[in-house]
Amino acid sequence: MGMRLVLCMLIQLSTRIMCQNTDKNNIDVELDKVQCKPEQVHIAYGNSLTEMVVMWTTPGQCESQVWYGSGPWDMTEKVHATKETLSYLEPTKAPKYIYRALLNNLEPGKTYYYMPASNDVTNEPLYFKTPPAGPSWSPEFLIYGDLGIHSKSLALLAQEAMHGKYDAVLHIGDFGYNLYDSVPDGQYMGENVGDIFMRQIEEIASHVPYMTAPGNHEIEPSEDFKQYGVRFSMPNTDWPIPLTKIWYSLEIGPVHLISYSSEVFFLQDKRYIEAQRQWLTADLEAANKNRPSTPWIIALGHRPMYCSNNNSDDCRKNDSLVRLGLEDMFFKYGVDLVIQAHEHSYERLWPMYKGVVLAENYTNPRAPIQLITGSAGSKHGVDTMMALNETWSAFRMDDKALNSYARLKVYNATTLYWEQVAVFGGAVLDSIWVTQESHGPFSSSAFQGEQKVKIDEQIKVDEQNLEKHNLRQKPETTGDTFKDKVSKVIQGADIKVIIGVSFAVFILVFLLVVCIVRACSGRRTKSYRRWDSLDYGKKFYSNVKTDDTNVDDFEVDVTDGRSKLIDSSRD
Repeated sequence: MGMRLVLCMLIQLSTRIMCQNTDKNNIDVELDKVQCKPEQVHIAYGNSLTEMVVMWTTPGQCESQVWYGSGPWDMTEKVHATKETLSYLEPTKAPKYIYRALLNNLEPGKTYYYMPASNDVTNEPLYFKTPPAGPSWSPEFLIYGDLGIHSKSLALLAQEAMHGKYDAVLHIGDFGYNLYDSVPDGQYMGENVGDIFMRQIEEIASHVPYMTAPGNHEIEPSEDFKQYGVRFSMPNTDWPIPLTKIWYSLEIGPVHLISYSSEVFFLQDKRYIEAQRQWLTADLEAANKNRPSTPWIIALGHRPMYCSNNNSDDCRKNDSLVRLGLEDMFFKYGVDLVIQAHEHSYERLWPMYKGVVLAENYTNPRAPIQLITGSAGSKHGVDTMMALNETWSAFRMDDKALNSYARLKVYNATTLYWEQVAVFGGAVLDSIWVTQESHGPFSSSAFQGEQKVKIDEQIKVDEQNLEKHNLRQKPETTGDTFKDKVSKVIQGADIKVIIGVSFAVFILVFLLVVCIVRACSGRRTKSYRRWDSLDYGKKFYSNVKTDDTNVDDFEVDVTDGRSKLIDSSRD
């Protein structure tokens, strides 16, 4: 009877322990489902079209990787993800964790299925298709800027992106409006803008590479672009994206695509202007050498160089910082298209330079074609146009362009097609064909008559404004001069270290000089000898070195300190 009771108690105890362990495991699993569930999934090209970056977010710290393969039941390849902590401005808000995994050596023209996993918590499989290899195909882009979290365009933009014809989405600045902010009221009250926006674009960005350029609303109070730099990963730069290289380029078929920052001209620290200028110069020089295989150069930047909106934005000023910093470079290196946003409207410009129209058509243009498409859905509404039309403005639309986007298809080495499309109803608001049979740097040598006079006048004004805003380009050198090498050392080292080393060197040199002076003084001091041991009126006599030319002895009278020559006959 006693033994049976003991056995029953042991069975109950073991059952209770097993149940407790099971409950604990169930709790851990449920906690992982909450803390490690991947969300905000999006993709972007790596350093080439055979690489794809997959990114996502979780509330907790989790061991993460991406499974991928050629089918939803054939995801046998695995890549581990790196992690960054995303902190918010509000100290009471818990941080989130951003993951980045690089899929490389992908086959061109192939559909891949992938699935982010954090602590083995996954969502349903997602997919993307890699572009064809080489330059001889026709890429197509979905393009817009200035898209807020309250925009009614998002659902229809997602439908458009899912048609399967786009090789990339190009979002030219202003993501959700202040990724670092919390929503003060309404549907999303208290939530972080960045989290809301990244969830909203997931349907688009998890299937089509989401390529970006930073806008003014990515500038945080500390001017570090932290949310933008951590949430996105772009080609040929680091991750998180550093402010020192927030620009990049990538070749997509026959297109050399450049994303630059118009925001460097408005930061307190002006060093980034020169850093971008040096990078752009090198990149454009290399792109021009490669034009036989990649003829089109297309640049993306948020703030326009010119606009005809009824406001006081930089693009309305004759001393526009963006124009002063970029127009000459884009003209010199023959950039074909400059696509911009910021103004909540749509505008297409004639090919022009220094505000002077060079032709009212797009056949073999002699200057960059500038387009402004910042009307995807801003929380600030529309930016109206001036009553008078600028001569360089070929087409413009404000109210009717609100909630619209652009499509760009580059057919081949000589022809591309651009159109602006209404989100609601799908009406084509504007369209152009561009033909360029001679890609390469543009030249001012062909300017004649009134064109030349006006351009020369504006060049003189620009020279004054460059001085005024301290934007003049520093003289280029080979980098081999002593000054260049010293400058590189100074730029690449901590200034405190330089000062410390310099001070130590100064002390060493000072001590060395003191030692040398003292040694030399010791050698110049002459020794004296007593005439003999008797008292001769306290007179002492100097030694004479054998190599002295003057062999006369002299005496020193220590009583009066005077020297007197001694007759040699006394020796």
